[in-house]
Amino acid sequence: MDLWSDTLSQLRSSHADTERHIIAWQSASSLPMLAVIKDFHFIHATAQTLAYFESQAENFINATPYDFSPRIQSSGRNSIEFAQHVMQEAARGSIKSFDWLHMSQQGAELPTKVTLYPASLNEQAVLIAELTPVNRRSRTRKSSRNGFESLPKQLLSIALEDSAEAVYITDSQYKIIAVNKAMCRICGYSADQLLGRSQDFIDSSRTNDVVDKSYLGTLEERGNWQGEVEMQRSDATHFPAWKSCRKIHTEQTAYFITLFSDISSKKKLEDRLTEQALFDTLTGLPNRHQLKEILNQALVDSKQQPHLVGALMFMDLNGFKNINDCFGHATGDKVLQLVSARLEACCIEKADIARLGGDEFTLVLQGCVDKNEVEEVSRQVMQVFDAPFEIDGQKSYLGTSVGIAMFPEHSDQASQLLSFADTAMYCAKKSPNHLLFYSASMHEDAEKKLNMLSELRHAHSLNQFQLAYQVIVNLECNSVIGAEALLRWQKPDGQIVPAVEFVPLLEEAGLLITLGQWVLNQACSQIAKWRASHDTDLKACVNISPTQLAHPDFLEHVTTALERSNLPADGLVLEITESALLRQPELIKTTLIKLKGLGINIAIDDFGAGLSSLSKLGSLPIDSLKIDAGFAQRLSEPQGKELCQAMIQLAQALDISFVVEGVETRQQKELLARMGKGFAQGYFFGHPSAAEQFTSDNFDD
Repeated sequence: MDLWSDTLSQLRSSHADTERHIIAWQSASSLPMLAVIKDFHFIHATAQTLAYFESQAENFINATPYDFSPRIQSSGRNSIEFAQHVMQEAARGSIKSFDWLHMSQQGAELPTKVTLYPASLNEQAVLIAELTPVNRRSRTRKSSRNGFESLPKQLLSIALEDSAEAVYITDSQYKIIAVNKAMCRICGYSADQLLGRSQDFIDSSRTNDVVDKSYLGTLEERGNWQGEVEMQRSDATHFPAWKSCRKIHTEQTAYFITLFSDISSKKKLEDRLTEQALFDTLTGLPNRHQLKEILNQALVDSKQQPHLVGALMFMDLNGFKNINDCFGHATGDKVLQLVSARLEACCIEKADIARLGGDEFTLVLQGCVDKNEVEEVSRQVMQVFDAPFEIDGQKSYLGTSVGIAMFPEHSDQASQLLSFADTAMYCAKKSPNHLLFYSASMHEDAEKKLNMLSELRHAHSLNQFQLAYQVIVNLECNSVIGAEALLRWQKPDGQIVPAVEFVPLLEEAGLLITLGQWVLNQACSQIAKWRASHDTDLKACVNISPTQLAHPDFLEHVTTALERSNLPADGLVLEITESALLRQPELIKTTLIKLKGLGINIAIDDFGAGLSSLSKLGSLPIDSLKIDAGFAQRLSEPQGKELCQAMIQLAQALDISFVVEGVETRQQKELLARMGKGFAQGYFFGHPSAAEQFTSDNFDD
């Protein structure tokens, strides 16, 4: 049994079609051209295959399929890249068949149909290559077919001389014996300076013993070599080149024909594309993709130092949006560049810094002794923002919120650490010092918030929102003068969620304007029905968020609600918080004046709970103050009683009415009644209830 027969008998495959072919080959009287490939290299071949390539076994074995191929296929694809791609596809378990242009060792073109079969040899994964000449009438396509053999030698010499690629020919001792014009132009030497020189004179890579040994060894074994090298110009500068060399034998000696092209521009483009892929173009810092590489390497390194800890800091700039809004994105970009410069200056030796996008930055800390050291570095980073950022004479102050995830304590996965640090950063925005370490409870809260947001997006269309009404009474005679409409969310499981828990999420999800308009329509319609059926001047009190008040269509929303319900304008009281007066004050003032011009009443809700701007009250069209419930709860205290009295006297001085919220006992009600003529609401008068229950409690006999 010859060597190939022994190899063929040991081939196996789990692929049914491949196994059938192996069995057929084992019993065939004459074999097709076959070769076995392992790790991109030929390891066995039939005699027919060696004859096809005009090669000896010692030159063919350990060569690659693309060693017997031109650099570029007729399709325009790179032979090396395409061959490796299709072999990888076949190795995954699929039979691949394709047309390929091979070159024999003597330079003849071999258009071939190649079929790759996945198999195993001695329990190692291999590919069986079946080769079929495309021209059925002639096994090979003779080199004479290219027409060069019929051309005058003078014409061939001129074509070689004027080639755009550099060409030089060396003898068996690697001495240059011929060069073309492109060779002289690219390298900066004259022909006289090059002729008779060793090719080492221009080929810098030949001075590297390892590279030189590989180059010469491959050239001697296979007769050809191609790859990237470093060449040298006459001014001693170096440049990258793609070089292809072929060994040609004559009767007397051997020659080496070498072609190369300057690929400096291509390498610069590759470097630029690589930089764009890995680095942020604005700041020059590593981007999100590169951050993951840095973080993955840090996680690997941390396993070698189990006694030390690492951390991922996630930073977001506080107030950056205001800079963009006020001064434009060009100024914002300059601020981001200053931030990155300060970060690099203060902690480049302690951390790897990256910009994720927008105003988000990260720092990867390694080799810290404990959590305290991480916190100390974090505080140093936050001090970077103590000084203002000055652009074009304009000083801007920024702060930062920092979330920190520790590794390996919190996770040893890069993507999970990013998620944890991001979660901690959002929690840090609401904390007093804007610096928080990740904890499991944060993740639970984030998941709860995400789930609630998802449910809220569908709650309105599923009719899960409803209004509850709380009565407002006259302290002097206990008559009902109005009802505050309170939004409630009844989930499918029957749970009632108060507005304070989900309204901020509605605003975050961009749903507050639509739902706020629905509340206005519902409340006005219900109050109009009560006024008509019970002959009362009942007023609808509706809470309005700062976002609604600043919306350009808010006036239209209000007038539409009044028109649809036939509720007179003086039957509507819009309750706004003190914080609404501080956001876009001129716009809000204009809107309030227009509302007042329509006859609508304006009330300041939760008055006294925030930082009251007393100077604004006299200049705004305010009809009443709703004194925060906290003051009613303190009426039993001397100081609380005095504060409440002061609030009422302020309303009286401004000639506006007042409503005290949170009244729960008769004693509180009586104390308030003695302080002045006004109104109150609270559990003492009635809990918030649906419209039917409100009707039963307040109007039915």
